[in-house]
Order: sequence, then C-alpha cells, then structure tokens
Amino acid sequence: MKIGIISAMWLEAQLIHSKMTDVKIHEIASMKYFEGRLGGKEVVLSTCGIGKVNAAIYTQIMIDRFKVDAILHTGIAGSMDKKAGHGAIVIADKLAYHDFKLNVIVEGFVYKEFYETDKALSDIVYSLAGQSALRGLVVTGDAFIDDSARKADIKARFPEALAVEMEGCAIANTACVNGIPLVVVRCISDLADDDAFNDYKGFEERAANIAANLIINTVEKV
Repeated sequence: MKIGIISAMWLEAQLIHSKMTDVKIHEIASMKYFEGRLGGKEVVLSTCGIGKVNAAIYTQIMIDRFKVDAILHTGIAGSMDKKAGHGAIVIADKLAYHDFKLNVIVEGFVYKEFYETDKALSDIVYSLAGQSALRGLVVTGDAFIDDSARKADIKARFPEALAVEMEGCAIANTACVNGIPLVVVRCISDLADDDAFNDYKGFEERAANIAANLIINTVEKV
C-alpha cells in the first residue's frame, strides 16, 4: 500500500517529514512531494497550500502522479463546539463546505452535501487517539474564522460541526471522485472566535504536532 499524506502548511508536515527515510523530492506544479518510507510503509508527503482550490489541485496531482491507495489529511483547525477545546483531536466522519451550496441539479456536476471519510481507516485512527478524541463533522471554507458572529452563523447552519478549516472538504471531494479512501485528522489550535488569531499563534505548533504524531502512528498500523 502506498499512502499519501497531505497538510496545508509545512508547520503541519515537518514532524512527519523528519521521521521519513529514503526520501526523494519531486517538484510538480510549484509544490514539493516527498516520496519515501515511514513506519515501514511507502508514503508520499506534500503540503497543498491554504484554501480549497489549492487543496484540490495538489490532491489530484498526488493521486495521478503517485498512484496512492489512501490519503491521510492532517492539520490544525478552529473549534466549532464546546467539546473541542485547545489541543482536542477531531477525526472527521464527514465533511461539508460551509461557504458553498448548490441549489439546483447540474447534469454531470459531481456534488454531495456531505463527503464521508473511510470508516475502517478512521476506526484505526480513533483507536490510537484515545477516548478523548472526537469524531464527527468538519466544515471547510475559504476563510480563517476569527469572528464570533460568523462562527455562530456557521454553527446555526451546521449544528453538528466540531471543527472548521480551509482544505478538508476539498480534499475529501477530490478523493471521492477518484474512489480513494480518506482519513481527516485535525487538532484544535483556536476557538474560531474574536480571539482566534492570538490563540492560533500560541497553539498552532503544538496542535500541528499532536495531529502529525497521530498520523505517524496510524501509518504504522495501516
């Protein structure tokens, strides 16, 4: 099995990269892909950059060029629920776009209201994460949520949401149309409220490493 690992930022990928061996670097469409081994498995690691378009572009490249059998997506996120405090691990059962809704059916347009992750792989992640980990809905949009009013609006439309971020659903969408199993692991770096930016700066590295460590352990078990 060849496993693809995608994060948005290098901060979220650097710990994983440091554990890889036999690394070959491929630069494709201005982004680096690190092909090597982790936990005895073949892996390809890449960052995709921030936002839905970047996430979709570089996920599709990973699938096409490296023929990965599964994708593990890791990173940080803002909290959308009181249960998801700083440092909480959120494993997505499903993902949705909070800033996009198709109100008409367009022939040939592949769209789902919710994109599900792979249950078997997510079960492995959850078993490794421990009982404090949360499983549920993660929502995605092209904005860093740092406004309590905007957070409340998203929560009103997606009451089940545990976390909000900027890439996950686009990666899930891309994996879905390609038939690639996906796991999404996010660790809470901020509360997506009026203090989110300051929170983010204080917790981002810690949160990124919590999620990355879980992905490292998952690769060994897959």
